Amino acid sequence: MIFSSIFGGCSSKQPTGDFAFIDKYLTTWDEFAQGNNGLAPVVKADARQFGAELTAALNKADSRAPSRFVFYAVVQVGGFIPLDSELGRAFHERVGDAVPIFTSDKDGKQRYFAGDLYFWWEAHKSEFVPYPLYDDWKRRDFTTNVVLKMYESASKNHK
Repeated sequence: MIFSSIFGGCSSKQPTGDFAFIDKYLTTWDEFAQGNNGLAPVVKADARQFGAELTAALNKADSRAPSRFVFYAVVQVGGFIPLDSELGRAFHERVGDAVPIFTSDKDGKQRYFAGDLYFWWEAHKSEFVPYPLYDDWKRRDFTTNVVLKMYESASKNHK
């Protein structure tokens, strides 16, 4: 116990690194989603580094990573994250089959849908470190009046 308190133990829920780039990218995505279209080149240019850093955090079981993963999808409103991407695989390794995986009728590809991620997060958020920007997003008028209603409708349609 003394060793654990001095050295932080070996819990996989310990934060593992700096989330400055991840959080900056998500803030930029949020501003872009709110209508700052001039940020599109930044969102595109930084996507690869963001994905790599968030994937690494998920692979290290950093307890801050799931909230950022969910926010990344929900800030895109009807966003999808491919299961076969590095980011999707890392999230799946972290949560297993806890989140439904959407299979497209059109191309058969499997993806995480933002609405399913939203509902999973709301049921499991006490298990992880929250992300303040997600909490801010959730309180916005557009989110409560449009996005969440869309997620509820979509959820009913594919269950």
